[in-house]
Amino acid sequence: MGLPWDKEERKLGQKAKKEFFLPEEQFVEDKNGVRRTSLQPFWSEVSLQIMKYITCEGRFSIVYGYHFRLLTELRHQMDLPSERKLSIPYFLL
Repeated sequence: MGLPWDKEERKLGQKAKKEFFLPEEQFVEDKNGVRRTSLQPFWSEVSLQIMKYITCEGRFSIVYGYHFRLLTELRHQMDLPSERKLSIPYFLL
């Protein structure tokens, strides 16, 4: 099943945010997350769909750490052992 996901685990979200961006990419960081407008257009749209349909957020301007956990999995298609992968059932809870 992978790691249990907890929305309050800020450290995992911060780590996922750092892993998501490539070294040459620049982004605008807010105290709570990253401005969605600073993402590349494709990833901006993906993050918007995650907010609308998966996490049911109403705050569309900031991408939070827990969104980056899923975005990082999608972008880098990490070939991690199952105990280190994001658990989608726990993410959805």
